[in-house]
Amino acid sequence: MRLSAAFILACATAFCQTSSEPLPPGTYRIGNGVSAPSVIARTDPQYSEEARKARLNGTVLLSVIVGDDGKVRDIRVVRPLGLGLDQEAVSAIRKWRFRPGMKDGMPAPVAVTIEVSLGLAFKGWKLSRVNFDTPEGAVRPTIQDASYPRAYTSTVKRESVSISFDVNRVGIPENFRIEKSSNPSLEAEVTAILQRWRFHPGMLAGNPIPVRGTFDFVN
Repeated sequence: MRLSAAFILACATAFCQTSSEPLPPGTYRIGNGVSAPSVIARTDPQYSEEARKARLNGTVLLSVIVGDDGKVRDIRVVRPLGLGLDQEAVSAIRKWRFRPGMKDGMPAPVAVTIEVSLGLAFKGWKLSRVNFDTPEGAVRPTIQDASYPRAYTSTVKRESVSISFDVNRVGIPENFRIEKSSNPSLEAEVTAILQRWRFHPGMLAGNPIPVRGTFDFVN
């Protein structure tokens, strides 16, 4: 099931200048007499059932060029979120229309980055980033069951734990490793949460394969 962002999703966007990477000829960055494009029509991204099940909240950062016709092209995911939400953000941005940026009083192609924030109101632990190290040509694991405990650790400040693990050939997570955390006393709690999760395993050429993943949890 795909849920409409228009009703249950907090989606915010912000424009900022792109990095110093080379641009196509005739394309400009904001500043030095070049104004930023502005949104005149937008489509909200969808929120996938898998992302809802996993309580994934976060921001997809996209690099795009807004042409002098106000249409978006050359979309690139700079900072992914995972679980299909990157593709949903790209699909939505493709449909946006802009008042183009201006240079010397004329519409001009302008390179910008767009932040698309996606999230639902969850209490307690949730995910802020998901990454699978999926081999080329393979299909990543998908989350089948992502249960969270009813009781949560109460903390005054925001805590985070990044944990890597393998999804084995039968969809069970194993070989856990804490990559970083803001509070070592919470590492066992996050590991225990993930140990209960179950996945459809990664697939390559019709066969299940183990796939390494890294999940960032926040509380």
